[in-house]
Amino acid sequence: MALPNTSTRTDHAITIRVDGKTIGQIQDWNPQQSRTVTPTYELNSATSGSVLENVPGNIGGLTIGVNRYDLYTSKMEEVWGVNFNIQMLTDQSNPITVQEKWLLPSGGSEIWVYTGCWFTSLGRNHSAQGDRITKVNASLMYVRKFRMV
Repeated sequence: MALPNTSTRTDHAITIRVDGKTIGQIQDWNPQQSRTVTPTYELNSATSGSVLENVPGNIGGLTIGVNRYDLYTSKMEEVWGVNFNIQMLTDQSNPITVQEKWLLPSGGSEIWVYTGCWFTSLGRNHSAQGDRITKVNASLMYVRKFRMV
């Protein structure tokens, strides 16, 4: 597939993979991270309650939200690696590593790796309205994100 030759990133260029295999039918991919930043103050009539410094804290919120169409031949619970099949979240006994691969208009690629991924939620959306396609939503928690060189 030819990518649009734009300076703006487009979702045409992204692929989500595990163990070298493309997951497929993903509709939304939402990696997140956060950390607490604590403002510090001092007892001083000259500063009148102004922030002196923001002190960064520990990183947290290392999560990925994923939504996918449910397929008869490959359900969300089964597509995350060889012999991977979780009917209940407690069925996952090992973390997985997920790759986010971006193809670039230049012909190169950029790969981001999420390690130590555990599923924290898994569910389905059914509706009598709209397109009537069964959608599966899940959340993963990861340990580290890095760029593969």
